[in-house]
Amino acid sequence: MFFEFLQQGFFHILDIAALDHLLFLLVLGIVYDVSQWKRLLWVLTAFTIAHSLSLALSILNIVNINAQWVEVLIPLTILITCIENFIHQTPQKYNVLLAGGFGLIHGLGFSNSLKELFMGMDINLFQTLLPFNIGIELAQILFISILIFLLHYFNKLKLIAYCKLVRIVSAFVAIQSIVWMITRSTNI
Repeated sequence: MFFEFLQQGFFHILDIAALDHLLFLLVLGIVYDVSQWKRLLWVLTAFTIAHSLSLALSILNIVNINAQWVEVLIPLTILITCIENFIHQTPQKYNVLLAGGFGLIHGLGFSNSLKELFMGMDINLFQTLLPFNIGIELAQILFISILIFLLHYFNKLKLIAYCKLVRIVSAFVAIQSIVWMITRSTNI
């Protein structure tokens, strides 16, 4: 059972249905260089701890927030991160706090998917929730690692100034997040 939920968490992030999560990771990580991998790891860890906390609280029915509101708030976190990238094209010290706060919202989004997965099952924190979260973290680390190395090599080609690349990527992701906010808010 442990490995089944580890696999579920891993592939949940890499699924096209989790595109909003991947785009959030993209705009969160794009401002980091390979040499700043430790700082980025702290940011990802803050995000993971926060989303694990809100995920657990939601799964255990300690916290209940309207799922439609959460689905609107997730692209809002993406949009705010994109705006932050326009203001600063380099990592800021408060990115850990920002990622942690946004992780709380994303965890509530994960809980909606996980509640469907757990439907009719007894929730065991160590056999279901923990491996699911570990799977999510492993997929995030894989995605961010590939992203950072690709961006590093793209930057070496000097086709475009890196700060411009950050802005271009953030602009496209911001547009998509606004589209999601509008379409998801019609369900409220």
